[in-house]
Amino acid sequence: MRFTLKSLRRSRQSGYGLLVVMALLVVLLIVFASLLSWSSTNARITVRNNLFNQSENAAESATENIMAYMMRDFNYGNLGSAASYQTNFPPTSGWPINFQFSATNGDPSASAGVAASVYIGQQSTSATNLGSQFAGLYGFVMPCTVASTATPLNQGQNLSATICQTIQFALIPLFQFAIFYNMDLEINPGAGMNINGHVHSNNAIWATGSGSGSSALVFSNYVEAASGVFLQRSTNDPSATRTGNVVFTITNNNPLANANVLTLPIGAATGNNNPTNVLPILDPAPPAYAAPNFGATYSGNGTNFLQNQADLVVSNANAAANGIAIITTNGVSSTNIYVYYQNPQNGPNYLSYVQPDVSTITSITTVGATTVTNTFSYYSFVTNVTFYDYREAATVQAVQINVTNLDLWLANTNYFTNTLGVFHYGNYYNSLKTSGSTQISPQSINSIYVYSSVPRTASQLPAVRMFSGSRLPPSGLTLVTPLPIYVLGNYNITTNGVQTSTTLGDTTNTYPAALMGDAVTVLSPNWSDTYNSGTLLASRPAASMCINAATLEGIVPSNGTHYSGGVENFLRLLEDWNGQTLAYNGSIVVMFPSQYATSFWPGTGSVYNPPTRRWGFDINFNTASLMPPLTPKIKGTIRGSWSAW
Repeated sequence: MRFTLKSLRRSRQSGYGLLVVMALLVVLLIVFASLLSWSSTNARITVRNNLFNQSENAAESATENIMAYMMRDFNYGNLGSAASYQTNFPPTSGWPINFQFSATNGDPSASAGVAASVYIGQQSTSATNLGSQFAGLYGFVMPCTVASTATPLNQGQNLSATICQTIQFALIPLFQFAIFYNMDLEINPGAGMNINGHVHSNNAIWATGSGSGSSALVFSNYVEAASGVFLQRSTNDPSATRTGNVVFTITNNNPLANANVLTLPIGAATGNNNPTNVLPILDPAPPAYAAPNFGATYSGNGTNFLQNQADLVVSNANAAANGIAIITTNGVSSTNIYVYYQNPQNGPNYLSYVQPDVSTITSITTVGATTVTNTFSYYSFVTNVTFYDYREAATVQAVQINVTNLDLWLANTNYFTNTLGVFHYGNYYNSLKTSGSTQISPQSINSIYVYSSVPRTASQLPAVRMFSGSRLPPSGLTLVTPLPIYVLGNYNITTNGVQTSTTLGDTTNTYPAALMGDAVTVLSPNWSDTYNSGTLLASRPAASMCINAATLEGIVPSNGTHYSGGVENFLRLLEDWNGQTLAYNGSIVVMFPSQYATSFWPGTGSVYNPPTRRWGFDINFNTASLMPPLTPKIKGTIRGSWSAW
């Protein structure tokens, strides 16, 4: 056969085409195989990623479940041990995948029956600056860590995930707040007012000013409410409508609505913040937590009752009701007031009866050859007084604390004798508190709890009155009582008898102080106990004065017919203050409705005329060492880091 050049060329071209087609097919097969491999790999990665995300969510559920139990226990009592939380598995009913939870990553069998690892640190003994929603405050912090590993079961892949969360449980001294309300907070001043500290309400805040510029209501720190912040009068306030004229100096996320509720530990299982449930911190401790049950008194829930924490307990109730046997003898009679020194380290004399330090001969009787000297014993620093309250329209039967005489008694190193034996003055009890095996604090006696058995009637009001309190004892002084409190004259304005602190913001020469009771009423230095129900307001002229003390009290809330009086009237008045100034430096805390002094705010012009108010937060309370004795601590939780691997 004979081939031409043309046929050879055609044959070669056909061969090249076949090679090209085959090469293209090979490339396409490779691409297709790569696509199949990529698709398969991507699917596996997606499955693994989804499975890891599910494991991560499961592990987070385990940590959140445990932290929920911890927060519940902390808010309503005390944290349990770490081991008590580790076995709290999350509810997994209905989950599409079953998981093995463990405390260690990669080896579920190493911690069978344990959902997570839980670390609970020690409560700090020094104040720690707080962050998050508590910026600017300090507290005593317990750091905790919860970590859980979740491993999916029967998924073909052992792909576990671990979540680790940190949280701080903080005890926050309550008097760090310029204003703290456990109820609706109403503030509607008729003149300009500047609030220079942190403000919190466990319910709503209702706030208005009286005008612009210097007449405005100014908040120069953080403001937060667990409910809403409304720039108007409360819907329960029957007063004329007024809105606005409120200035917030801090504008970044301030004011804050729907903030966390801050709880006060009172030992109840639930509902700590219910205002009625908060009352027991001031009430006499119930029998289960009072003498003679001293073990329960000074531990656990017993420590939530301020009566059990006070250094001195003053009562006019029957002494036997307090587990104390009072020795009496013929010829000696005593005041109906009893004073006890309390020290949890001074067993078995946890409550020691303090013998009256003054005795007066009342008569000498001679019968035949026998001579009997009759004496009357009483305390130099505690007595009974009576006066009239125009708001309550009742005669006040008050136990009065003479603060000057208390200070002298505490400093007195002498002892005295009478027919009952040898007894000591206050310095002896100070030494029991501050030194030796009975030491409970380096601070001298600085707290008093007062209870009166005088009944509340339509015309009679039991109370406590602080008198001659310009200078407090050097360790400060906190008064606690379930009764209304009256303060007569300047209070805590000097530390040396010469330098005084009587103006807004000047608390250099003061000692830590607090007044905790049903209500706080101020009586000026001009007040007279001779005033009666017929004494007209014009005949009760006040004189300027100053109070430097934190206050915890009740109010009579607005009810649609009556206005509560608002923060601007939290200090009650009974005199004509026209032209006079009332200065107040402290912390305003309202926790419950008043139980004794229950008359509504009367407005002005009948019971009192208002003073020029110079009120502000005591910046000393920004320092832990200057906080008043027995300051209650509220509970807050602060979330920290969140990490996953």
